[in-house]
Amino acid sequence: MTIRELPFDLYVHILEQLTPLTDSDESITALVSCLKASSSLRAAASVPGLWEPHYRVRYTICDPAKEQSRKQSTGGDWLLMYLERRRIDLQTLNILSKIVTERGDGRLERAREINTMFSFDAWNALEIAASYPLPETFHELGVPEQRPVPAHAIPIRFWAQMLLGSIARSHAVRTWGTLLSSDTPQTLELSFACVSSFFVCPPMKVLSQLEELAALCKTYFIERKVPLDPAEFTSDAGKLRLVCSSICDFLRSCGFEAADGHRFHMLQNRFPHLFLTTHKATIPISLVYVFVCIAQKMGVTAAPVDFPTRVLAVVSSPDPDVSDIFVDVFGSRTQAILSLRDDIPQFLLQAGITPTSMIRYITPASSTSMLVRASRNVLASFSNFPANPVSEDVLHTAFYASLMVNVIFMNNHRYLLNIMKHINRFLLDLLPVLVDSLTPLLNSHLQEQLTKHCKAVMEDEKEAAATSHPRSTLIREMKFFVGMIFNHAAHGYVGYIYGWDPSCAATEDWIREMGVDSLSRGRHQPFYHALTQNGSSRYVAEDNIRPTCLESADVRRIFIDAPEAGRYFEDLTQVDERARFLLSPELNAAYPDDDAFGDKWLKQGD
Repeated sequence: MTIRELPFDLYVHILEQLTPLTDSDESITALVSCLKASSSLRAAASVPGLWEPHYRVRYTICDPAKEQSRKQSTGGDWLLMYLERRRIDLQTLNILSKIVTERGDGRLERAREINTMFSFDAWNALEIAASYPLPETFHELGVPEQRPVPAHAIPIRFWAQMLLGSIARSHAVRTWGTLLSSDTPQTLELSFACVSSFFVCPPMKVLSQLEELAALCKTYFIERKVPLDPAEFTSDAGKLRLVCSSICDFLRSCGFEAADGHRFHMLQNRFPHLFLTTHKATIPISLVYVFVCIAQKMGVTAAPVDFPTRVLAVVSSPDPDVSDIFVDVFGSRTQAILSLRDDIPQFLLQAGITPTSMIRYITPASSTSMLVRASRNVLASFSNFPANPVSEDVLHTAFYASLMVNVIFMNNHRYLLNIMKHINRFLLDLLPVLVDSLTPLLNSHLQEQLTKHCKAVMEDEKEAAATSHPRSTLIREMKFFVGMIFNHAAHGYVGYIYGWDPSCAATEDWIREMGVDSLSRGRHQPFYHALTQNGSSRYVAEDNIRPTCLESADVRRIFIDAPEAGRYFEDLTQVDERARFLLSPELNAAYPDDDAFGDKWLKQGD
């Protein structure tokens, strides 16, 4: 039977109905199948315009320079561009797979490879991998997961997230490095957005949120007949003040306001991706950042002012007859526009500063000074955070970001040492972030120190990869095993074992400080490396371990509250008040007998 071909335009129209999807290949598979079919279908599926919506939905993040080069080399053909990005995806996932299954310093080199070869071009593929479906054990009750669970899904999620972090943080450090030679009012928006990069939020997302706010603000101005043309308002002091106060009004209408009470000390107030979304009741420096970015997009010459009591904004006019306008965004509900003659001197006196030194406090601030001030706020505020604090992981990330700012702009040895103490939480940052991005920005003394520390970490990783811990070689019996869940007998917290030593391997100072020798078996008993439910690390004597299991609500929060658990474990089995994790490839290689030992313990008991 002869099958009649449809008109070419009709084929194209049918293929245009395929829905662009972010994390599914269903529509793309259909297009690719058409490329392999009859000549008419192949020609229709090759129309570049068909691929544009799929490209734009799938690839929302890119390396701008590489994207420009792609457009030039393909002549802007969306099909060819899609195929090129898909090639990058496959290479990225292949490298990720090796990172998951390898141990040692090889995975550090692979992280550098991803950063060097692809940078943000690898972002979308890694983002999908970081959200692979979890095994059924971790599902919400009554919420079925339709997608198949790939092998090693949980470790893949963990390492994909680590790679995303290394890409974002490497870009942030390089961006901050440019401020050392070129710090202009226009650099504030991107440089401050990069603070969120430490939380695996690419700066493009922050910049996009600010663009959306600026567009909404213009609509707000039109509805209220506030001048929009800079030529109209920049040379008129009254209209310029109206524009400034109207931006403050607009921000309050969007929910941005002064944080009060316990909200003032919330850690989330310090990071753009959060104070632009879920924590709009925020602190002065954050409100001024949003104000300045929107004002600049509307043609207003605005900058932050590093004022002693709280950060202000200053707005200037190209007309020498129009004086600078000072804006208190934080206090704008009461008084947005401050008088240089009356209000500013009064604020300075309240801070214990004489008006004779006023000039240094009313000058537009550099992006560098704002970053340093923001980072010092974080470092100084850890003791002031309210009850119900954020997770251990978030605290460490905030600390890391703040340390990095101070290392770059202050070249401070103490901050660098603190980064190295915490680098194991950000292991894949070692080469792309610290060695490749940070080291060139430091003085020779700190470069030498950082290089030495990084080499030591590389050697530790190499040594760890060469070390295995078979139970068959032990002289002293190990009662427990990697993957077991326990309650601490003295402190009551729940922990997950991810390593062990036949006897205490800690320093003498730690042994003395922790009173190890006062335990019934002292230091001469097995000790276990463990993660707590909130993600902190512990070193626990066997005497203090009591096997337990988890409530279903706790099971679903394991990888939220303790993300590092995703590095070590793949699944969870619970039987008769006993529980054990199934081990990741990394732990199976390091502790080759523990998986079978744990399985036997689970089924047979002691």
